[in-house]
Order: sequence, then structure tokens, then C-alpha cells
Amino acid sequence: MQNCDIKAGGLLILQPLLQDEIIAALADGDAQTVSFGLARHYASQADGQPHEGLNPAALYVLRRLLAADNYFSRRMAAGGAARQPALLTAMAAEIALLQGWLADYQPPAWLQAAGEDVLALCPELADWAQMEPAWAAAVLARFHQRFGFGQLALHRVWRWQGELQPVQQYDQISLSDLVGYQIQKDEVMANTRLFAREGRGNNLLLYGARGTGKSSLVKAVANELAAEGLCLVEMPLEYMASLPQLLALLAEQPRRYILFIDDLSFERADQAYKITKAVLEGSVAALNSNVLIYATSNRRHLIVENWQDREGVQHDNGEVRASDSMSEKLSLADRFGQTVLFSLPRQEEYLQIVQTLAAADGIALPPEELRQRALKWAMWQKHNGLSGRTARQFVNSLSREEAEI
Repeated sequence: MQNCDIKAGGLLILQPLLQDEIIAALADGDAQTVSFGLARHYASQADGQPHEGLNPAALYVLRRLLAADNYFSRRMAAGGAARQPALLTAMAAEIALLQGWLADYQPPAWLQAAGEDVLALCPELADWAQMEPAWAAAVLARFHQRFGFGQLALHRVWRWQGELQPVQQYDQISLSDLVGYQIQKDEVMANTRLFAREGRGNNLLLYGARGTGKSSLVKAVANELAAEGLCLVEMPLEYMASLPQLLALLAEQPRRYILFIDDLSFERADQAYKITKAVLEGSVAALNSNVLIYATSNRRHLIVENWQDREGVQHDNGEVRASDSMSEKLSLADRFGQTVLFSLPRQEEYLQIVQTLAAADGIALPPEELRQRALKWAMWQKHNGLSGRTARQFVNSLSREEAEI
């Protein structure tokens, strides 16, 4: 096996991979360190899908290749494959070197790969360690062109907490799970499909009563268009001040992102409010072309309006133009390009939702009994009223009863 000098002269584009202990051990021909490292890695994913017949070291390296943030991955994400034949040739040479290290490593019989999700992202590279290096480089280039580079290439749903955190177990809700509100579903879906396919669309404000399915609809639409490269980033309001930082991270990625702000409202015109308003109306921190904001709120005007904001009321701060201040506070909602209203369903609409959900769950109650119990449940759950959430909670209670019986 070649010595450690291979690290200095063998890899150039992929040299950062050698900071990984397992890959560095592969380069050194240290089979024991590789096996122990892989055993620890796959033990942490023991509940995942086993991959029989696959080289566990090759699968481990593949994940690092797909998540690489280097000159090659960035150029390919920018659509540079056709203009960079020399770069593809260089990558093929480095892939050949990795394949050589893997060929020299014989995993013990007890070691099995499990849990890695990269095969679902790029099944064409499942046997990359045996592929023609030039072909493997071309497939890798297409992956980066479609999914991007770095950790953002490996996941579709994220949560922003000053840094991006992947959401491994996200809500798998689909449009077919949502009963009623067909006009609203069509409106949100049409806007999102236009964005996913053509990069055009409006920022959306979905507002209305609690429990009407606003948040569920955003997640369902994002799931529906996942195959078209649409990603979802949950944006808690307390991190809104770092929105420009998030936009900078997403700007160079090829995929399109919905920034989802749930329950958007402000107690006052604070820093988060000002940044949100500036981004929506255009500023130095304006939205990227691959980003839209979808926000849900129970407030039409998003910011609490106090009586002292009204003109003619005495102000402790001595503000002269009180009406101007109030108009400023109420203007944020107008910055969304499109507003979708979710009103509480009427009684018959609520009962239709109950009937549909009950049928889907296999609950066979006489129609009149189902009706009476659903209305009684809604009276008990006054905080949600006649809403889709109330209907879902009621049907869940019926399912529990049947399970106990």
C-alpha cells in the first residue's frame, strides 16, 4: 500500500475528505482503524435499513462525496459541468484513487452497512466503487447540479436555529389527507408549483382561525412537490434577525426553498418585524430568486394594535403622527404578494370533514350518532370550535375507543 505521501499528492479537490478519520485510514491502508470506525458509525444507525451486499466503506465514502463542499461541487451546482471538461477529468482521477483504496480494504464478514439514506438520493452511485471513474464523476456532477453541495444536498426539510438543522423525521402529510378548503388548496398549490418549476411565485400569508389547516397545507404542498426539488425550511420567529445569514447560505444552492414561518405575529415593531418587512418589500437583504416566504397567522395585520395607536388618544411618548405609526404597523401583511383566507367551516362543512375522516379511519358509526357526537365534541372543545383540527381530534378519540373495545 502506498504511504501517507499519497495524501499530499493524490487528492486535491477531495483533499478535505482526508480530515475524516476513516477515510484517512483507508488512504494509509489501516484496515483495523477503518473497520472499528465503520462499526461505531453503523452501530449508531442500527435501526436503519440494512444494505446487504454493499461495501460498508464504499457507502460511507459515498455519503461524504455527496455532501462535499468543494470547488467541484460548487461549480457543478452552478451548472458548470458542460463548461468544465477538465474539472470532470480531474474528479475522475480522484475517484479512481478512492476506488483503489477501497479495493485494498476487505471488510470483516460481521460488518454490515445500515441506515444510510444516500442511496435514495442517488441510486445511480450505489456501486460507484466499481464504476468507470469518468462515468462516476459525470453522475456525481449531475447530482450536485440538481441537489447542490454540502449538507444541504442531503436533506429536504430543515429548521433554522441560527444554523441549519436537518429534520430527519418530518410530517409526511399529503394533500389527500386534508379534507375541505379546496379553493385554498388549489391557490397555494398553484403558486408553489409555479415556484418549483419556474422560479416564479408570490410570498404567501395564510391567515384565519385556529385549527383550519394552514400549517398542514404548507407542509403537504411541500411534500407534494418534493420530487421537483422543493425544500422546506422552518423559520422560528425568534431567529428572524438572522434571516440575511440564512439567505446567504441558500443563495448558491440550485434547489428552491420555502421559508415557513408558523404563527407569525408581533407584539411591537421590533427588530424581527423590521427585518421581515424589509425583506418582503425589497432591500439589501431581499429574498433570493430561489426562496419564498410562506407564513401562517391568526392575525390579519400580524402586529398587535393597541388603543393608544389610534389617533386622538393621549400618547405617553408624545408621538405627533400616531396615525402614521399605526399605518406602519399594519402594513406588513400588505407586503405579502398573496393572502389566503381560512375561515371556520360552517356546521355542515364540519360534519362533512368528520364523516370523511371517520370513513378513512374505518369507523362505522350510524350517521346520526356520528353527527350528534361530533357536534357535542365541538361544544366541549370551545377553543378550536368547528374546525378541521376539532374534527381530527374527535375522530382520533373514536379510534381510541374502538381500539380499547
